[in-house]
Amino acid sequence: MQKLREVRDNKLLQTKSGSIFIDGFNNLYYSFSPIVADYERENPYFKEVIKLAITPMISSLSILNYVEMDTEVEVLGIGISVILLNVGMYIGIPIVIVVGIRKVN
Repeated sequence: MQKLREVRDNKLLQTKSGSIFIDGFNNLYYSFSPIVADYERENPYFKEVIKLAITPMISSLSILNYVEMDTEVEVLGIGISVILLNVGMYIGIPIVIVVGIRKVN
């Protein structure tokens, strides 16, 4: 998590588009995270499921540690790429799996 904070503070917040993204993300995240955190405290199994579910996303965000993002264009390009990567992992891959299973049956 520390590395993600460093990316946020040292790269994303240094550009206007990065700042706008972080503001939007924070608004979305903090709209539901207190409820999820409460439920995680009450249910250790749910906490483990959440950890497993967000691991690919956290891993993909670590890519940001290794790229240059000094301009608005770089932040937008890399940011959109990472978002599309996550959409592919969380939506695209499950769709491909379901379609593949349906074709087999």
